Amino acid sequence: MPKVSIITTTLNAEKYLEKNIQSVISQNIDNLEHILVDGMSNDKTLEIVEKYKSHFSKVIIEKDRGIYDGMNKGILAAKGELVGILNSDDYYYDNRILNLVLSHYELSKKKDIIIYGDMFQDYKGARSFSRGDLSSLAFKKGKFQINHPTVFVAKSLYEKIGLFDISYPRGADREFLLRANYNKVFFLKINKPLTIFRLGGFTSLYNLKFLFEITKEEYRIFVKYYSKIFSIYKTFIQFCRYIKNYVVIKIVGQDKFLKNQIKRLNRKFNFIDK
Repeated sequence: MPKVSIITTTLNAEKYLEKNIQSVISQNIDNLEHILVDGMSNDKTLEIVEKYKSHFSKVIIEKDRGIYDGMNKGILAAKGELVGILNSDDYYYDNRILNLVLSHYELSKKKDIIIYGDMFQDYKGARSFSRGDLSSLAFKKGKFQINHPTVFVAKSLYEKIGLFDISYPRGADREFLLRANYNKVFFLKINKPLTIFRLGGFTSLYNLKFLFEITKEEYRIFVKYYSKIFSIYKTFIQFCRYIKNYVVIKIVGQDKFLKNQIKRLNRKFNFIDK
Protein backbone atom coordinates (compact mmCIF):
# COMPACT_ATOMS: atom_id res chain seq x y z
CA MET A 1 0.00 0.00 0.00
CA PRO A 2 1.37 3.49 -0.84
CA LYS A 3 2.60 5.70 1.96
CA VAL A 4 0.42 8.64 3.04
CA SER A 5 1.66 11.74 4.83
CA ILE A 6 -0.67 13.72 7.09
CA ILE A 7 0.34 17.27 7.96
CA THR A 8 -1.02 19.17 10.94
CA THR A 9 -0.13 22.82 11.50
CA THR A 10 -0.52 24.28 14.96
CA LEU A 11 -0.36 27.57 16.83
CA ASN A 12 -1.75 27.55 20.36
CA ALA A 13 -3.91 24.54 19.52
CA GLU A 14 -4.20 22.92 22.95
CA LYS A 15 -8.01 22.78 22.90
CA TYR A 16 -8.51 20.20 20.15
CA LEU A 17 -5.06 18.90 19.16
CA GLU A 18 -5.25 15.66 21.14
CA LYS A 19 -8.48 14.69 19.35
CA ASN A 20 -6.72 15.35 16.04
CA ILE A 21 -3.75 13.15 16.95
CA GLN A 22 -5.92 10.31 18.25
CA SER A 23 -7.95 10.47 15.06
CA VAL A 24 -4.82 9.88 12.96
CA ILE A 25 -3.57 7.12 15.28
CA SER A 26 -6.95 5.35 15.03
CA GLN A 27 -6.50 4.90 11.28
CA ASN A 28 -4.22 1.99 12.16
CA ILE A 29 -2.25 1.74 8.92
CA ASP A 30 1.46 0.97 8.59
CA ASN A 31 2.39 3.24 5.69
CA LEU A 32 1.52 6.45 7.50
CA GLU A 33 3.53 9.41 8.70
CA HIS A 34 2.15 12.29 10.72
CA ILE A 35 4.11 15.53 10.47
CA LEU A 36 3.40 18.39 12.85
CA VAL A 37 4.47 21.96 12.09
CA ASP A 38 4.15 24.41 14.98
CA GLY A 39 4.56 28.17 14.68
CA MET A 40 6.00 28.59 18.22
CA SER A 41 2.97 27.98 20.42
CA ASN A 42 2.99 29.44 23.93
CA ASP A 43 0.11 27.43 25.43
CA LYS A 44 0.13 23.69 26.21
CA THR A 45 0.33 22.62 22.55
CA LEU A 46 3.96 21.53 22.76
CA GLU A 47 3.28 19.56 25.96
CA ILE A 48 0.68 17.56 24.00
CA VAL A 49 3.14 17.11 21.14
CA GLU A 50 5.74 15.82 23.61
CA LYS A 51 3.19 13.36 25.02
CA TYR A 52 2.73 11.86 21.54
CA LYS A 53 6.32 12.28 20.31
CA SER A 54 6.64 8.59 19.44
CA HIS A 55 3.67 8.92 17.08
CA PHE A 56 5.05 11.75 14.94
CA SER A 57 7.45 11.06 12.10
CA LYS A 58 8.67 14.64 12.20
CA VAL A 59 7.99 17.73 14.32
CA ILE A 60 8.98 21.17 13.04
CA ILE A 61 8.87 24.01 15.60
CA GLU A 62 9.81 27.43 14.23
CA LYS A 63 8.38 30.79 13.28
CA ASP A 64 6.47 30.84 10.03
CA ARG A 65 4.82 33.34 7.72
CA GLY A 66 1.28 32.04 8.21
CA ILE A 67 -0.60 28.78 8.10
CA TYR A 68 0.15 28.05 4.43
CA ASP A 69 3.87 28.55 5.01
CA GLY A 70 3.58 25.92 7.75
CA MET A 71 1.76 23.60 5.37
CA ASN A 72 4.47 24.07 2.76
CA LYS A 73 7.13 23.09 5.31
CA GLY A 74 5.20 19.92 6.05
CA ILE A 75 4.75 19.11 2.35
CA LEU A 76 8.48 19.52 1.69
CA ALA A 77 9.25 17.16 4.58
CA ALA A 78 6.66 14.58 3.51
CA LYS A 79 7.86 11.24 2.14
CA GLY A 80 4.45 9.79 1.25
CA GLU A 81 3.07 9.42 -2.27
CA LEU A 82 -0.12 11.06 -1.09
CA VAL A 83 -0.33 14.10 1.22
CA GLY A 84 -3.31 15.11 3.34
CA ILE A 85 -3.64 18.18 5.56
CA LEU A 86 -5.63 17.86 8.76
CA ASN A 87 -5.65 21.06 10.79
CA SER A 88 -5.49 20.87 14.55
CA ASP A 89 -9.22 21.55 15.11
CA ASP A 90 -10.33 18.80 12.72
CA TYR A 91 -10.44 15.01 12.74
CA TYR A 92 -11.37 12.05 10.53
CA TYR A 93 -14.96 10.87 10.32
CA ASP A 94 -14.09 7.28 11.31
CA ASN A 95 -11.06 5.00 11.59
CA ARG A 96 -11.26 3.67 8.02
CA ILE A 97 -10.84 6.93 6.12
CA LEU A 98 -7.17 6.66 5.18
CA ASN A 99 -7.62 3.04 4.06
CA LEU A 100 -10.50 4.21 1.88
CA VAL A 101 -8.48 7.07 0.37
CA LEU A 102 -5.45 4.86 -0.30
CA SER A 103 -7.55 2.15 -1.92
CA HIS A 104 -9.01 4.74 -4.32
CA TYR A 105 -5.51 6.01 -5.05
CA GLU A 106 -4.23 2.50 -5.77
CA LEU A 107 -7.12 1.76 -8.13
CA SER A 108 -6.65 4.99 -10.07
CA LYS A 109 -4.70 4.68 -13.30
CA LYS A 110 -3.57 8.28 -12.91
CA LYS A 111 -1.19 9.03 -10.03
CA ASP A 112 -0.77 12.81 -10.35
CA ILE A 113 -4.22 13.26 -8.86
CA ILE A 114 -6.21 15.02 -6.16
CA ILE A 115 -8.66 12.95 -4.11
CA TYR A 116 -11.38 14.68 -2.10
CA GLY A 117 -14.75 14.07 -0.49
CA ASP A 118 -17.58 15.44 1.61
CA MET A 119 -17.38 16.43 5.27
CA PHE A 120 -19.40 17.44 8.28
CA GLN A 121 -19.12 20.88 9.85
CA ASP A 122 -19.40 20.84 13.63
CA TYR A 123 -20.35 23.56 16.06
CA LYS A 124 -20.63 22.57 19.72
CA GLY A 125 -21.73 19.06 18.79
CA ALA A 126 -24.30 20.06 16.16
CA ARG A 127 -23.37 18.99 12.64
CA SER A 128 -24.20 20.02 9.11
CA PHE A 129 -23.26 18.33 5.84
CA SER A 130 -20.87 19.96 3.37
CA ARG A 131 -20.74 18.48 -0.13
CA GLY A 132 -17.38 18.90 -1.84
CA ASP A 133 -17.42 19.74 -5.53
CA LEU A 134 -14.19 20.05 -7.50
CA SER A 135 -15.69 18.85 -10.77
CA SER A 136 -14.78 20.42 -14.11
CA LEU A 137 -18.25 21.95 -14.36
CA ALA A 138 -17.98 23.49 -10.88
CA PHE A 139 -14.65 25.07 -11.76
CA LYS A 140 -16.01 26.32 -15.07
CA LYS A 141 -18.93 28.06 -13.36
CA GLY A 142 -16.84 29.27 -10.44
CA LYS A 143 -19.04 27.30 -8.06
CA PHE A 144 -16.45 24.86 -6.76
CA GLN A 145 -16.84 23.79 -3.13
CA ILE A 146 -13.60 23.14 -1.25
CA ASN A 147 -13.58 20.89 1.81
CA HIS A 148 -9.87 21.32 2.43
CA PRO A 149 -9.49 18.73 5.25
CA THR A 150 -10.76 16.07 2.82
CA VAL A 151 -8.25 16.91 0.09
CA PHE A 152 -5.36 14.52 -0.58
CA VAL A 153 -2.77 15.56 -3.16
CA ALA A 154 -0.15 13.40 -4.85
CA LYS A 155 3.30 14.56 -3.67
CA SER A 156 4.43 14.44 -7.30
CA LEU A 157 1.78 17.04 -8.11
CA TYR A 158 3.19 19.54 -5.63
CA GLU A 159 6.56 19.01 -7.31
CA LYS A 160 5.05 19.69 -10.74
CA ILE A 161 2.76 22.68 -10.16
CA GLY A 162 4.18 24.12 -6.94
CA LEU A 163 3.22 24.53 -3.30
CA PHE A 164 0.75 26.94 -1.68
CA ASP A 165 1.33 30.54 -2.72
CA ILE A 166 1.72 32.35 0.61
CA SER A 167 1.02 35.72 -1.01
CA TYR A 168 -2.62 34.63 -0.49
CA PRO A 169 -2.65 34.37 3.33
CA ARG A 170 -6.35 33.41 3.56
CA GLY A 171 -7.09 31.66 0.28
CA ALA A 172 -3.95 29.84 -0.84
CA ASP A 173 -5.83 26.53 -0.85
CA ARG A 174 -8.38 27.99 -3.29
CA GLU A 175 -5.62 29.32 -5.53
CA PHE A 176 -3.78 25.98 -5.46
CA LEU A 177 -6.86 24.00 -6.51
CA LEU A 178 -7.68 26.50 -9.25
CA ARG A 179 -4.07 26.16 -10.41
CA ALA A 180 -4.45 22.40 -10.42
CA ASN A 181 -7.62 22.62 -12.49
CA TYR A 182 -5.88 25.05 -14.89
CA ASN A 183 -3.13 22.43 -15.31
CA LYS A 184 -5.77 19.79 -16.10
CA VAL A 185 -5.15 17.73 -12.97
CA PHE A 186 -7.54 14.81 -12.47
CA PHE A 187 -9.83 15.19 -9.43
CA LEU A 188 -11.25 12.00 -7.96
CA LYS A 189 -14.17 12.29 -5.56
CA ILE A 190 -15.08 9.85 -2.81
CA ASN A 191 -18.80 10.26 -2.20
CA LYS A 192 -18.56 9.94 1.56
CA PRO A 193 -17.87 12.24 4.52
CA LEU A 194 -14.16 12.01 5.27
CA THR A 195 -13.62 14.58 8.01
CA ILE A 196 -15.22 16.65 10.74
CA PHE A 197 -14.46 20.37 10.44
CA ARG A 198 -15.02 22.58 13.48
CA LEU A 199 -16.73 25.91 12.87
CA GLY A 200 -16.01 29.02 14.90
CA GLY A 201 -12.53 30.31 14.15
CA PHE A 202 -13.19 32.25 10.96
CA THR A 203 -16.26 34.22 12.03
CA SER A 204 -14.50 35.41 15.17
CA LEU A 205 -12.25 37.45 12.85
CA TYR A 206 -15.16 39.30 11.26
CA ASN A 207 -14.53 43.03 11.14
CA LEU A 208 -14.76 45.50 8.27
CA LYS A 209 -11.01 45.72 7.68
CA PHE A 210 -10.75 41.94 7.49
CA LEU A 211 -13.71 41.75 5.09
CA PHE A 212 -12.18 44.27 2.70
CA GLU A 213 -8.82 42.47 2.82
CA ILE A 214 -10.30 39.04 2.15
CA THR A 215 -12.44 40.46 -0.67
CA LYS A 216 -9.40 41.97 -2.37
CA GLU A 217 -7.59 38.65 -2.05
CA GLU A 218 -10.61 36.81 -3.43
CA TYR A 219 -10.56 39.06 -6.50
CA ARG A 220 -6.83 38.51 -7.01
CA ILE A 221 -7.38 34.76 -7.00
CA PHE A 222 -10.38 34.80 -9.35
CA VAL A 223 -8.89 37.19 -11.89
CA LYS A 224 -5.86 34.93 -12.21
CA TYR A 225 -8.06 32.14 -13.67
CA TYR A 226 -11.25 33.83 -14.90
CA SER A 227 -12.18 36.88 -16.96
CA LYS A 228 -12.09 40.30 -15.28
CA ILE A 229 -15.85 40.82 -15.57
CA PHE A 230 -16.63 37.37 -14.14
CA SER A 231 -14.12 37.93 -11.32
CA ILE A 232 -15.69 41.27 -10.37
CA TYR A 233 -19.14 39.66 -10.36
CA LYS A 234 -18.09 36.67 -8.21
CA THR A 235 -16.16 38.87 -5.80
CA PHE A 236 -19.06 41.29 -5.42
CA ILE A 237 -21.47 38.43 -4.64
CA GLN A 238 -19.05 37.07 -2.06
CA PHE A 239 -18.54 40.51 -0.51
CA CYS A 240 -22.31 40.96 -0.15
CA ARG A 241 -22.45 37.60 1.61
CA TYR A 242 -19.64 38.64 3.97
CA ILE A 243 -21.38 41.92 4.80
CA LYS A 244 -24.69 40.16 5.41
CA ASN A 245 -23.00 37.71 7.79
CA TYR A 246 -21.14 40.56 9.51
CA VAL A 247 -24.38 42.43 10.17
CA VAL A 248 -26.16 39.31 11.43
CA ILE A 249 -23.25 38.44 13.75
CA LYS A 250 -23.30 41.98 15.16
CA ILE A 251 -27.04 41.72 15.82
CA VAL A 252 -27.45 38.15 17.13
CA GLY A 253 -23.88 37.19 18.11
CA GLN A 254 -21.52 34.54 16.76
CA ASP A 255 -23.04 31.66 18.73
CA LYS A 256 -26.57 32.11 17.41
CA PHE A 257 -25.28 32.89 13.91
CA LEU A 258 -23.35 29.59 13.70
CA LYS A 259 -26.22 27.57 15.14
CA ASN A 260 -28.52 29.07 12.48
CA GLN A 261 -25.91 28.30 9.80
CA ILE A 262 -25.95 24.65 10.85
CA LYS A 263 -29.75 24.54 10.62
CA ARG A 264 -29.76 26.29 7.23
CA LEU A 265 -27.22 23.89 5.73
CA ASN A 266 -29.09 20.89 7.09
CA ARG A 267 -32.28 22.10 5.39
CA LYS A 268 -30.35 22.66 2.16
CA PHE A 269 -29.00 19.09 2.10
CA ASN A 270 -32.04 17.53 3.81
CA PHE A 271 -29.74 16.27 6.53
CA ILE A 272 -31.01 15.30 9.98
CA ASP A 273 -28.35 15.51 12.67
CA LYS A 274 -28.53 12.49 14.93
